[in-house]
Amino acid sequence: MSTPPPDTVRHDTAPHDAGPHDTGPRPRASAGGSPYRRPALAAAGVACAVAVGYAGHQLWPAVGHPAPRTAVQVATARVVRTDLSARQDVAGTLSYQGQFSAVSELDPGVLTALPAPGDVIRRGQPLFAVSGQPVTLLYGGVPAWRTFSAGMSPGPDVRELQRNLAALGFDPGSADGEFGWSTQLAVERWQQARGMTVTGTVPLGTVAFLPGPLLVTTTPQVLGALVTPGASVVSGTSLTPGVQVELSAGGPAVHPGDRVLVTLPDGTTTVPGTVTAVGRVATTPAAGAGGTAGAADGASGSGGQAAVIAVTITIRAAAIPAGLDQAPVQVAITQQQANGVLAVPVTALLATADGGYALQAAGPHGRLIPVATGLFDDATGLVAVTGDGLTAGLPVAVAQG
Repeated sequence: MSTPPPDTVRHDTAPHDAGPHDTGPRPRASAGGSPYRRPALAAAGVACAVAVGYAGHQLWPAVGHPAPRTAVQVATARVVRTDLSARQDVAGTLSYQGQFSAVSELDPGVLTALPAPGDVIRRGQPLFAVSGQPVTLLYGGVPAWRTFSAGMSPGPDVRELQRNLAALGFDPGSADGEFGWSTQLAVERWQQARGMTVTGTVPLGTVAFLPGPLLVTTTPQVLGALVTPGASVVSGTSLTPGVQVELSAGGPAVHPGDRVLVTLPDGTTTVPGTVTAVGRVATTPAAGAGGTAGAADGASGSGGQAAVIAVTITIRAAAIPAGLDQAPVQVAITQQQANGVLAVPVTALLATADGGYALQAAGPHGRLIPVATGLFDDATGLVAVTGDGLTAGLPVAVAQG
């Protein structure tokens, strides 16, 4: 069943002179001397400076009044019960989280293999090679610092090796951190599968532990270069996209776990995000991530630059177009939330002569309902309202055009 078109009527409007301190909704005077006028809320981005005149609480202009100079269409909307949010937009940069480097711990030699920027290296794949000896990527937070072999003392590095062997299909038994016979057997099977000399040991430098897959961004060395232990060979990021935001100290407050809305560079596509990290120390752009910048009350640091707090926001990888990196985005941070409130379009509000607001129930004889306004949601154009007799589903008049 199709929905009938909204009823429309025509009304007079005239300009409204705002006082020097009038920063709220700006109605225009209504025809017929009615105390009810329809506001325009600049904060909503809605150009609706309209006024509807009433005669005996009817939407039609009073008889004998001058001909209308502006036609205002009036339709209906229903009062809804919903959740509203007040947000603040801040600039951010889309990138991939984390900065990681793989260093060589092999004996000095010539760099014989190297990935290209943009390559993705995963568990069990070679990161680079020195004098023909490949260095394999494994996942873990503890760097490799010794040779893995039978009889070595237990430790978290052994546990990392055991977990990686299991993930690659060479089960060493329990990941107990002890290099026993089952772990040695798993290493031998792994070496055999890779076509390596089967020794049951993993010499220092032949594996490198990083937190996860590496998206290569730079290669500080070039093929043929002589590399020594400790030299950085490959650098990159994780595959987890995120947004980096610098908030003014004392500005909008965010906490880990807060939900935000990210607008991508096309200006229309939005994706949800979650705050995953908030800096504990205010810094200045000149000082960088490692330099502090005065008090956290928003005081400027050296050079007069404002102190900022670094914030990291995580978004779904599937929501990001391929190859989009270091791109500017907008982040909407929720500052206030009102859940389960009655709300109407802002264009349904009528400004009254005493500075309040009212709603006009739909229909030629619709009653006027005085209301108090609450939170305004500029993303939806809705405003929270309360008033006697106000219920969800009630049809009210709204200005159109």
